[in-house]
Amino acid sequence: MADFPTISRAIPQQRYKYGEFMVSVLGDIESPEPHDYLFIMAFVKEGGSKPVAFVTCERSEGEFRQQGQYQLRVINSSMDEIMAADDRYGKLSVFCEQGLEIGSQLLSLSDEQPFPIG
Repeated sequence: MADFPTISRAIPQQRYKYGEFMVSVLGDIESPEPHDYLFIMAFVKEGGSKPVAFVTCERSEGEFRQQGQYQLRVINSSMDEIMAADDRYGKLSVFCEQGLEIGSQLLSLSDEQPFPIG
């Protein structure tokens, strides 16, 4: 079972309604973990109180550093995997686009459209 991100403090950046999920995008993140989070996207099923999946943007490490300054990582109850690295992921709009696409595949939301809230 993968460990979900531990967040000490974060500032909401964006929110979406995506099918039966509420999606929150956090920035300015403080965490006791060794990961250097830039953004975290959390998918919470309607009626639930805890996220079922996360897409994170972190400073790249190791082999991914050559591919880009930031890496996307997917975390849910059964996986914790780096998906890609690119300098562009450090921009909020690019991260949101990629994170929602990954969430769509992960949570079978291909027939749904994300709607910004607020």
